[in-house]
Amino acid sequence: LYKKDKDFDTFYQKVKDFTLLDPARSYTLWQCSKNLKNVEGQILDIGCLMGGSGFIMAKTNLKGNTYLFDSFSGFKEDDGIHKKDVFVYKDIDFIKENIKKLTLKRIDVFKGYFPRNLKVKIEKVKLCHVDVNTYTDTKKIFTFLHKKIIKGGTVVFDDFGIWGVDGVKKIVYEIEKKYSTKYYFIKNYMGQCIIIKK
Repeated sequence: LYKKDKDFDTFYQKVKDFTLLDPARSYTLWQCSKNLKNVEGQILDIGCLMGGSGFIMAKTNLKGNTYLFDSFSGFKEDDGIHKKDVFVYKDIDFIKENIKKLTLKRIDVFKGYFPRNLKVKIEKVKLCHVDVNTYTDTKKIFTFLHKKIIKGGTVVFDDFGIWGVDGVKKIVYEIEKKYSTKYYFIKNYMGQCIIIKK
């Protein structure tokens, strides 16, 4: 399906080297953002690495800001699968330069461990992509965001169905158990879990 969406394919070709997400997972983000493009609210990409997934969500967003977050220092501890020094990308200026090159609007990138020491106010979140790979960080992020997600707002947990990334799977099941009446849960075959606030 994503191959038939010419707008997506054209843009994905421009940013595919800036993301570790395959086209199918990237298209999930594109569709979620497109569905909410006229809704007031913020879009967050937490664990943005080189910015590709955030760029994809920002491209179709017509209302509200898109904020990208990353520590730009990789993992601080071994989570059992990913070693301490993997997924390190330290050049935040590269992301800022590509925002300009792609002529994306209402988008910014921040360095830090979300949600600590935030330099921007987070409220009325309509879409959030969480790609931090660990149980502890994913839990902290959702705990912070839960009451800020608007009705119909969407959270996409990456790596939920990926073999070995058990921390993400664990926290998503905990969220489902605790908040089953507050969210719809969609577990897709690409390894993402999508939750939508009722």
